[in-house]
Amino acid sequence: MSMRVPPSRSGTPLSGMQNGFPPRNQSRMRRPSDASSIRGAMPPQDPYGVPPSPGLPNGDYGRPMQKQFQSNTIVPNKSTMVEEDDDGSPDNDEDRDAFGLDKNGNRSSDKSQRTTETSEADKKMLEDYRNQVKDLTERLDIMEEAVKRKDDELAGVLDGERSRASANNMEKQDWTDLRTNLENQLADAQGLNDSLRQELDRAQGDQDRARNDYDRLRNEHDRIQDDMDRIRDGHANEIRDLRDQLEEMRQKSMNVNVMQASTSSNGPSDPKLIQENQQLRQALEEQQQVTDEARREAREFLREMKMLSQQSGTTWEKQGEMEKTIEGLEQEVRDWRNRYARTKTQLRNFRASSLGLTIDQDAGKYVREKGFTEENGLVKDVHVTKFQISIDELLQRARADDPEKVIDAMKHVVVSVRRITKDMAESPPHDETVAQEQAKLKGKVSSTANAMITASKNFAASAGISPVSLLDAAASHLVAAVVDLLRTVKIRATPAGELEDDDDGTITPVDSTGFFSPRTNSMQQPISAQDLPPPPPFQGLGANRASVDSSAYSPVSSPRQSADPYGRRPISRGANGMGNGMGYMGMNKAQPPAPANNYGVQSDSRYEDLKIYLEDQTAILVQNIQNLVGSIRSDATISQISSEIDGITNVVSKVVAETESTGNGNLTIRLATCRDRLLEANDQGIDLSSSGTNERDWRMWTQTLPPIAFEIARETKELVQRVDRLVMNNGADDDFA
Repeated sequence: MSMRVPPSRSGTPLSGMQNGFPPRNQSRMRRPSDASSIRGAMPPQDPYGVPPSPGLPNGDYGRPMQKQFQSNTIVPNKSTMVEEDDDGSPDNDEDRDAFGLDKNGNRSSDKSQRTTETSEADKKMLEDYRNQVKDLTERLDIMEEAVKRKDDELAGVLDGERSRASANNMEKQDWTDLRTNLENQLADAQGLNDSLRQELDRAQGDQDRARNDYDRLRNEHDRIQDDMDRIRDGHANEIRDLRDQLEEMRQKSMNVNVMQASTSSNGPSDPKLIQENQQLRQALEEQQQVTDEARREAREFLREMKMLSQQSGTTWEKQGEMEKTIEGLEQEVRDWRNRYARTKTQLRNFRASSLGLTIDQDAGKYVREKGFTEENGLVKDVHVTKFQISIDELLQRARADDPEKVIDAMKHVVVSVRRITKDMAESPPHDETVAQEQAKLKGKVSSTANAMITASKNFAASAGISPVSLLDAAASHLVAAVVDLLRTVKIRATPAGELEDDDDGTITPVDSTGFFSPRTNSMQQPISAQDLPPPPPFQGLGANRASVDSSAYSPVSSPRQSADPYGRRPISRGANGMGNGMGYMGMNKAQPPAPANNYGVQSDSRYEDLKIYLEDQTAILVQNIQNLVGSIRSDATISQISSEIDGITNVVSKVVAETESTGNGNLTIRLATCRDRLLEANDQGIDLSSSGTNERDWRMWTQTLPPIAFEIARETKELVQRVDRLVMNNGADDDFA
């Protein structure tokens, strides 16, 4: 039984195979074929779509195939009978020709008709493709124009950015050159000032030598004057005696003459009287020669003294001129410092440059991003800049050859911190919480500043033996406390007018001659201890404290040295409210009250000063205790041990007295008890030594001393901690004095 399969219109098998071979490769341009395979209309093309990329169509094997000839001959497959469908199709006209005579003619007409329809469809498709290509070409041109405009805009933006970057670099280079120029000028001024200071030191050395020579000559002159007075008195007495003798001799001579006259007629004169008269005349002439020689020597000494006085006056004039020159140079150095601070502030660059290391980054941007600056900030940026400069100077002075210069740098740091705290006091907060937080931070700044002061004094007193890392650590803690404070109170930009007004120097606690302290009091008469009033009790700094020397709270070394021989008014706290203990430095107790600007004398500031005093005394006490323990281990005598015990008890007595003077005697009860126990042990040791006790009792007694001494040290440290807590509790009113 055969199956009839209807042929396709193109006369090809439905399986898509021609003569058992795969179809031919399709080209990009479709060629019109003898039979169209299009059964229906083409799907609508997307006018905005992108034409598909050329690829291999379905059924293509990707290799060249042999040419296939299409014919209408139907080749039957094996076991398959393909026949024409004779049901009523428009292509079949066999019903009209029973014998099939018109079959070939009908096929030719059908073939031409199908070829014409296929060509028109291909042309229409080609036209559609051309329209699509044209549309895509126009769209591509539009997109290219848009891309070109974007490229032009991007090039313009890049040019603008490059120009702005170039302008910024030029401006930054100008500021860098200006800063370098100012730093070089400042270095030149400092170098000139150092050279002048060296010349001043040499002149002072020459002056000291001249003064010593002058004193020596003056002493010699006084001695010669005394000798001359003694000789003059002796000569006067001798002359008076000689005159008396001469008068007597004259009387005798007259008597002799009378006698000779009376006896001339009687006999020769007495030769003894004549010889005595000649001796007296010769002695008188010798006395007159000695008197004339003494007068000549006195005139010579007076002439030499007059020449020395003239030379000394010339030396003093040169000294005065050099002091004036030094003062002018110091003022110039201060001006350059202020200019450098103003320039650095105007650059708005808060990045510190310790040890002279330059930083080129825009640190002001990072400061602003971290929230340190604010339009309504409390602290001026110029004061922050001066604080940075003072810290840099402190670190540089600590690494210089002269450790004593650290004290001056430390004073500048303290002054800079006081400027910052003064800015805070001028705008007190209204919120109680904010006020407490600021007071806590301010107390932290005060405590770290006092630690820095102590470290600086120890470094200077030890002549650089103390490790510089201790001073660096103290400065680091102070900077950290100030940074925490600035993070809370914020920094505000200082207008140019206020930058100029900030250089008046009223905040500095030292006078105009305290910058390098070139003046000496050698020209004035020395002030005796009887001319000075006794020091007042503890009011701020302790009486006769060793740590008051070069303290940040006073520009002078001791109360007695603060008596100004020039007649200047002592520095007080009335004008600028600076420095606790400044009233203690003045000689006049009846000072006017300080203004109510939170920088006056306050009761809680005495706790801060008491804490500093106790820390100094604690260091001395620990050293004395170590000496006592060393004496006990070395089997020292009772006199040496008693001397060490007396030193410990004296320090404890000072600590107790100073603490009680501030109204905190209840804090020293246990310390006083320990002191009494040590005194009793000392008396017991003296009794044992006097009674001649054995070695066992003596050793047992010496073993009781170290525990008492160590307990005294612990009680003293606990006292310092209690006072520190008082300072922290009263930190709200702390004025860093």
